[in-house]
Amino acid sequence: MNIIQDYMNRANISDSKLNDLKNTLGSKKEGNTSDFKKELDEKLLGKVSSSQVTTPTNIKDEIKQDPYRKKLFDASVEFESMFVKLMLNQMRKTVEKQNMIHGGYAEDIFEDMLYDEYSKEISKNESLGIAEQIYTTMSKSLPPIEKAPSSK
Repeated sequence: MNIIQDYMNRANISDSKLNDLKNTLGSKKEGNTSDFKKELDEKLLGKVSSSQVTTPTNIKDEIKQDPYRKKLFDASVEFESMFVKLMLNQMRKTVEKQNMIHGGYAEDIFEDMLYDEYSKEISKNESLGIAEQIYTTMSKSLPPIEKAPSSK
């Protein structure tokens, strides 16, 4: 049953299809799971995206070894920071300011600077993960890191 649950989670198939697959499993012999896997793969062909299959990368190790990757990661963090700032600015526009306590033009300038710092800090602490995704996608086009020969 673990096989069905795993495929169901990845493919997000409907209940009727899942019941059909469970019936197929019930009609198979208990020891012959490879035939079931093959049949399951045929029924789910094209349902599981190959973009979900990724190899984990250690970004911190990569940017220590290669200065170009460090620049790419820094640019990714800066892009995430700009995105977060735009998002925060749109959120700030939804809050009405009262004339009585509104600080005027000076408050707008300092508030903008404050939100700029907020966006930088949010991007630096890697809580959103947008910079990591951008880096991972863009770093695929870079040549592989050459490992320095270890001296013994």
